[in-house]
Amino acid sequence: MQNCNIKILFYVFLLMSIVFTKNLTLHDYDNPSATHILDSEIIGDILIVSGMIGGIEFYDISNRENLNHLTNLHLSGGGGGGGQGGGTKPNCIVASGNYAYVTTNRGLGVINISNPSNPQYLGIVSNTDDYILEDLDVSNDLLAVSAHEDGTLLFDISNPSNPSFISSVSGENVWTVSIVDDFLYIGDQNILSIYSLTIDPFNNSVNVDFLLDINLSNSIKDIETSHNDDYIFVALGSDGVVLVDYIIENNDYEILDVFNTSALANKIDFFNETLYAQRLAVSDWDDVEIIEWDGLNLNLVGYKNTTRRTMGISVKDEYVYSSEWASVQIFEYGEIEGPDIDLSTYELNFPYVQNGESFTMQLDVINNGNSELNILDAYTTNDEFGYSILNNLMPGELQIIDVTYTANANNSSGSYRIFSNDSDEYEIICETNGNINGANIGGDAPDFSLDIIANGQGLFTLSDYIGQVVILAFFAPN
Repeated sequence: MQNCNIKILFYVFLLMSIVFTKNLTLHDYDNPSATHILDSEIIGDILIVSGMIGGIEFYDISNRENLNHLTNLHLSGGGGGGGQGGGTKPNCIVASGNYAYVTTNRGLGVINISNPSNPQYLGIVSNTDDYILEDLDVSNDLLAVSAHEDGTLLFDISNPSNPSFISSVSGENVWTVSIVDDFLYIGDQNILSIYSLTIDPFNNSVNVDFLLDINLSNSIKDIETSHNDDYIFVALGSDGVVLVDYIIENNDYEILDVFNTSALANKIDFFNETLYAQRLAVSDWDDVEIIEWDGLNLNLVGYKNTTRRTMGISVKDEYVYSSEWASVQIFEYGEIEGPDIDLSTYELNFPYVQNGESFTMQLDVINNGNSELNILDAYTTNDEFGYSILNNLMPGELQIIDVTYTANANNSSGSYRIFSNDSDEYEIICETNGNINGANIGGDAPDFSLDIIANGQGLFTLSDYIGQVVILAFFAPN
């Protein structure tokens, strides 16, 4: 299964009240033609966003607060998806110099980005079409590509338009990879493997020597190594982010801290301009979180609930570029002088309710800014959804709003809208849905059995897990 190819994931998370003095200010938003966005990369002043359907987007971010869209690149053989089936579908992307390298369902692709307004797709690297490729990273003339059950593939890119396969490192199910200096970090299921790299330029070869395996608590989604000390930050999905101190002298390690993000830590990226603090941005499925190591603990110092399936994350200076399932947003990290509104969710999906009966769900409204949040208006657009009164909120204050659905028909939809003095989010909307046709929360799930094709053998039968929480993730590799 592919980390970057998550299609649909149903879950319920309870968001805890968060109070801190720094947050994220929204500057710009774009709804590009690419959808099912999975990854992003910044090189210089260019932001590249990879969408499994609809191709690859290029933005000029020389003005850090503005998404200046340059072009959309459709990969040949289906135009980056070409709808719901067939075609060459981009997955994860990395850039170096005038070239970008992208994993696709058809192999490793190469793009000439010397003119980002008119990038040129050069095609698929020979003999890579039989692999299921995922994350990738580049350092100098070495490109490393994670290939799940085929381990990690290493390529020489001294001729950047024509990567040459060097060797591979075996693995059980490699999801992510990182190269820093002379070290190769591989995320193989829940094992962080560290190797040393010695490149022989005369024989066009690289010696890969195993150093250490570190067993972590969950499957590894992304790896970032620190620019200060020998710290390694690892995204662990539902287990948050772990900070590992790799002690090179003794070839040993220490787990310094684990930060449990509110949802699903997927991608992470450093604030490289930060000289002393270890600060990084986390794409956490339904939100963006900024965490910082202060020498003792990992702390949450910034937060914004995007609710749009935040998949990729990239940082430039103090600006965070959030690449979501079908949108791109810019946030600036820093102390907010005014009010800042956040919701615990942007969608209330009610369980099935008999006509004439009611059901109440709760919505947390939070002021994460530094001055009073004045509520100018708050109402629902469908009178089948009632609501309690929302008051002005002081800095750090949270109010729980009761939203009550009284059923009198199927497919009741609408929204709860709040207007306030938040300068960057004057209007904020929470969708409300009741008695939709199809599956409803609280209804009986039909039993099914499916073949286990990875991480085990035999059949998975839903009824074997009665009384347990089962999360269903739907994948469509083609």
